[in-house]
Amino acid sequence: MPSMAVCNFLVALATALVGGGIVITSVGYGIEMSMFGPGSGFWPFILGLGLLVIAALIVLDTIKRRRELSAQKVVFVSQGCFGSYRMMLLCFVYAALFPLTGFYIASGLFMIAAMYMLGLRKLPLIIGITAVFLFCLFLLFSLALHIQLPQPFFME
Repeated sequence: MPSMAVCNFLVALATALVGGGIVITSVGYGIEMSMFGPGSGFWPFILGLGLLVIAALIVLDTIKRRRELSAQKVVFVSQGCFGSYRMMLLCFVYAALFPLTGFYIASGLFMIAAMYMLGLRKLPLIIGITAVFLFCLFLLFSLALHIQLPQPFFME
């Protein structure tokens, strides 16, 4: 079983690779400001920088708490890990549903399933939170910004 310190360094490396890849790719789309606003690569560039900062913070925290984290062993078959595995599976299902069902349906199903998996059991509250959140996103993107989010394949 690896130590928590080793796992933290691996997570930081993976985060830095993804962040660096996003930064490099987004520069190709243009990150400069124009009279119409930022280029199409601007926000992905900011996201990539954020991931690089998070990777650096993970490394710094792991170095700072090296003794404590080196003694702590990670058990990949623990109950907590299984919860993480289920959430990762849910994210993969969301990514698979997204092109088929569009943003609103996939996101609504994802939110409902995620809240249930995280322990919320009051179905009216789960549906209410999901509906209000998706309605706010609709108001923001569709009505205020005039940006159409991905539609289901049968509506395109």
